[in-house]
Amino acid sequence: MTIQPETILQQSLDKQRIVITGSRGRTTLTALLIHVLNYYKRPFDYVISAAVHGLSASSRLSDAPIIIIESEEQNMELYKHHIGLISNIIWTASDEFTAEEDYVKLFDKFADSSPKAGLLFYCENDPIALLVGSKPRPDVLSIGYKIHPHTSEAGRHFLISGKDKIPVNIYGSVNFQNISGAKELLKRIGITSEQFYQAISSFPL
Repeated sequence: MTIQPETILQQSLDKQRIVITGSRGRTTLTALLIHVLNYYKRPFDYVISAAVHGLSASSRLSDAPIIIIESEEQNMELYKHHIGLISNIIWTASDEFTAEEDYVKLFDKFADSSPKAGLLFYCENDPIALLVGSKPRPDVLSIGYKIHPHTSEAGRHFLISGKDKIPVNIYGSVNFQNISGAKELLKRIGITSEQFYQAISSFPL
């Protein structure tokens, strides 16, 4: 059963709300966050739109101090985020979004609704997300991220961090962008880079 945004907001008013959105990749990015937090047994709630390995339900609402919400474009502003992340903005003509300008405006409104002392992450590899995310907003810290350095050898895939190579089970440019976004966001809620790399190796394909 889908939980309405208004219900989620009412049940998470005293939580730190983290909203992940974008035209594609947002489910994987949310799953990366969930995997790392689960790895370290950090308490959190979540709302996600698709099945994720290791989760028996698409949502959890408890007394945890934070909630991670994967949001479609239409609803992202309704959650009144403290931390927002825009993975990318790719318009496709549809009955709902007939003009690219109107579609982009939704993300601009989401970014503009970031609160004072709020955080806004955005993928710098996506030109429209870069345009929206890098726009100056008073008292909001905007943080861009780029595709994570990586390499492949004999059919295996690795993240590159300095002289280290960290094996991972996922690949593709969008996923390497998602890894970077998850790493940067988690850093702001207490997961160090070293902890992130340790946990990410076990993220399932």
